[in-house]
Amino acid sequence: MEFDDDRDIVKLMTGPLQLHGVDNFGKENTPRRSLLLDTVMQGRPRASSCELIQLPAEILADIVDLLSNDKTSLGSLALANSDCRQLARCGQFAEVNFDYSLQARQLASHLVQENSSQLLKPGIGACIRRVTFASHPHHFAQTHRELYEALDGPDSESLTDKQLYFLYHQVGAEYVAARAVAVEAISSLPNLESLSWKDQYSLDGVFFRKITRCSAQHIDLDRPVIDDAWSLTPPLTPSVWPLRSLKLHVSLAQDKWNEIREKGDTDTHHMTSFFSTLFRLCSQTLESLTWMYLNDTRQEGVPVSIADRTVSFPRLRYLRTNFVKLDSVGISFLLKSPLRSLDLDHMVLQNPSVFNCEPLRDLEDFVVSFAPRDISACKSITKFILQHTGLRRLYLHEASAAMEGVPYLDDVIMPILNSCDFGSLRSLHLTWGEPQIPTNSLKMIGRLVSLEQLSLSAGKSYGPRHYWLVEHGKLRRGLRRLQRLTKLAIVQDTYPAPVPQLPDELYYEFRVPGPGSMGDVTARPELDVDEDDRRPIEVEALWERMHRNRMLNQAEKYAAIFPKLEWMFSGQRPMGFMQAAEGQCELRKAIPLTKGRDQCCTYLGETFRGSN
Repeated sequence: MEFDDDRDIVKLMTGPLQLHGVDNFGKENTPRRSLLLDTVMQGRPRASSCELIQLPAEILADIVDLLSNDKTSLGSLALANSDCRQLARCGQFAEVNFDYSLQARQLASHLVQENSSQLLKPGIGACIRRVTFASHPHHFAQTHRELYEALDGPDSESLTDKQLYFLYHQVGAEYVAARAVAVEAISSLPNLESLSWKDQYSLDGVFFRKITRCSAQHIDLDRPVIDDAWSLTPPLTPSVWPLRSLKLHVSLAQDKWNEIREKGDTDTHHMTSFFSTLFRLCSQTLESLTWMYLNDTRQEGVPVSIADRTVSFPRLRYLRTNFVKLDSVGISFLLKSPLRSLDLDHMVLQNPSVFNCEPLRDLEDFVVSFAPRDISACKSITKFILQHTGLRRLYLHEASAAMEGVPYLDDVIMPILNSCDFGSLRSLHLTWGEPQIPTNSLKMIGRLVSLEQLSLSAGKSYGPRHYWLVEHGKLRRGLRRLQRLTKLAIVQDTYPAPVPQLPDELYYEFRVPGPGSMGDVTARPELDVDEDDRRPIEVEALWERMHRNRMLNQAEKYAAIFPKLEWMFSGQRPMGFMQAAEGQCELRKAIPLTKGRDQCCTYLGETFRGSN
């Protein structure tokens, strides 16, 4: 039986593929900010005369935020009276995740009913600020147990293809119906600020008719496909969609693309109508745009257009494109915006229009996430950087020769960073394509004394395998003049394998302490006091201790020459520092910030690449 890849229920049961390694550091939930009571009362006066409810709404919001993780206390507060119930809901429902659980589906139905009945008392919907729609594989499998068992259970061979086909499409119809209820609920929320859509099941026109009319000003469409490349114009949508931020990663369903291709209508990019009308709806209010277009229906050689007439983005401050082959007109429109942060990859940087624009007077951050594959375009990047010597953040990536990358950091970028005044530069990330950083380049980095945070990486990376054999002593000698550093990241680093015959890139895979490593294994026993000494320690756990302690040792040596260093990442270990007691001359002590190794991809990206 063949499945429709764009409407594949099985994907919702299994979930997206997970990347190798842990990435938890820096993802800790920020405190939920609840809405003010006066806002969620929807113009109705407070009915209670109790002293608590008479406090200013801002103080009440602070109280609820403090209780946001205490479900028992919020539940008790909700029982006091109608005002307290609504106040408690501000904390209970500030963020809602429609994860396809029974509770989530019941909430969606309740919100629809609440809106249609126009109750005299304030409802739950007024309390919701943020919504995520992301079906959890466990909840989906539990809800549709018959299909799950038919596909992966002990009796998976018991159904005929015809029976399985019928069941598969029945579940698909049930999912679409449940999704429609959630979309209806979302469109009715009066105080919704942000919506993040994670399910990759193909979206229909009803979705856009509803979502473009919801109150959310921050939208994240994370890899769904769409049934058709509609023109987002009335009556399907309103004439304006006043978004402030948009994360856009959508593509056309394969069956629709096949239909277009069979007609031979491929001179214009098949998503042009959708993208151009979408941006026309929100261009006047948009402040942040992250746009990715990576899918199987890409038309080679046909660029995407965002406008058939002049369109301006007067408020756009942050622009990031990834795998979007944008035409020259679209590039010129976007680069006329008052941008502060610009994040581009090779698909756009290969277009000369990027470098023909006027200097961006407000630009502070410039990111090259993936460099072009020809040296002339790389030299144009240098020219662009020279036009913006007031940059505060610079993030440059060089691909390896194996990926047809062009080495441009050593010969093109580093000389201009040293020859011109980049005194405003505070943050620098550099990734070399090959697994080494030349000594001369390290010296040049060491002259950028205005830097407060630095991230260095080298070589390709395949899963757990890294190829940059770091020499920390060499790094410290080259960088020692950077006395303002508060953050230092050494990424994709590897170390000598414990067995001489093994290549060093297997360091993180072959986790066995080598000869003479027991001193490092047993060092810093205070970090392992919670371990059960009565149980034998596995070899890999001993290796983790050894590796952790060696990284802490290196971090302390960096802290000795960088007096302002607060945070360091090396060997997949985020580390902080403890100040010596006042009056003592001891060196600062490094401390691990996580229990185990962590890739820190999210945190490193937000810190050195920037996010919005």
